[in-house]
Amino acid sequence: MTSEESLAAIESRIHPHEVLELAREMVRIPSPYTEEAGISRFIMARLVEWGFEPRAVPVEGHGDCVVAEFGDPTHPSIVLNGHMDTVKVVDGWTRDPFSADVADGFLWGLGSSDMKSGLAALMVAFRTLRDSGLVERHRIVFQAVSGEEDIGAGTKKLLSSGEFDGASAVIVGEGIGGYEVLTNARRGGSYYDVVVKGKSAHGATPDKGINAVVDASRIVCALDSMSLPRSEDLAGDDSNLLSETQTVLRIEGGATSLSVPDRCTIRVVRLAIPGGKRDYSKQIMAEIDKLGLKSEVEVSLLLGADEPYSPYITDPGSDLVAAVKAAVARYTGVAPRALCGLSEADDNIISEALGIPVVCVGPGERHEIARYHQPDEWISVEQLEVAAQIYCAAVLDMDSSER
Repeated sequence: MTSEESLAAIESRIHPHEVLELAREMVRIPSPYTEEAGISRFIMARLVEWGFEPRAVPVEGHGDCVVAEFGDPTHPSIVLNGHMDTVKVVDGWTRDPFSADVADGFLWGLGSSDMKSGLAALMVAFRTLRDSGLVERHRIVFQAVSGEEDIGAGTKKLLSSGEFDGASAVIVGEGIGGYEVLTNARRGGSYYDVVVKGKSAHGATPDKGINAVVDASRIVCALDSMSLPRSEDLAGDDSNLLSETQTVLRIEGGATSLSVPDRCTIRVVRLAIPGGKRDYSKQIMAEIDKLGLKSEVEVSLLLGADEPYSPYITDPGSDLVAAVKAAVARYTGVAPRALCGLSEADDNIISEALGIPVVCVGPGERHEIARYHQPDEWISVEQLEVAAQIYCAAVLDMDSSER
């Protein structure tokens, strides 16, 4: 069977509007992070209905991840990964966030773009590839994960439990930017605590103390205005040359009695470009030293479970990137740009742990109509009609590539 005949066979197996209707079913199931149990059960049941034998992988504090596979277990696997959870409902919605209304060419609802539409397309592609019998050189693994919006808890659990063993490439259905963009790289986040130690004194005689809150406020202003590196050749998914960013996330400290505060803590995140440093604590400390503060200051890089995001880049000349680009161009007429994601996501975790090619691609929006983590989230329906076909074509291309 020629490649054109294979793709025609695939296309005939995907029913019109199937991805849209499956996405609507999932949008109607509330699944903010830590509350994914309902959608996990739904996906399990649907995969069983389709003849798979999915397994639930428990994730502490979250709903179970769902994993299914087909193909020879001795073959390398291509993983189709997507997250079930959403952010919480924020103020400002003008529609029911769980109604899954279709109007004006858009599917409306929480998770419609981030990322239940992409997840629905991955599911349909997974079933279609199995039914086609055309995948010969790979095992295909589908993963619906929980806790992506909460430090990547689900994907980290799948990594630690061996669910990625044998993986040779991963497609994440996170479509930030839609089909104009293929995310083959991401900035990585490193988190820091800046501890400011002053000296307590009676509040009526503040000159006898060192106010840690006042010194911390000066540090916040200094960190907010630091000069940060910019890439000379790597563009972000906003199409601008990529730069690092630094954000003060919170400041905590003070006194409840009439006393000069003697301690304050600042949490800072630095989003580094691929190839950048992993630890900027010395640079941050050097900036603080310029202030000549009386307080003692310590800067520490956090390396706990909530700080796993290293920057990464998948070779733009890799088979995976080439296959996804060709698939998108075939079904949309658009040649996607390989760009670096501005935000952290599960693909950071996967790339860091496995060192294999990873890309993010799927239905999504760009520029002013993109409503990720905002009220009245939506996704254009026309993107969903080709999403599963794109995933199928990319996998078949990878499967037929010379190894």
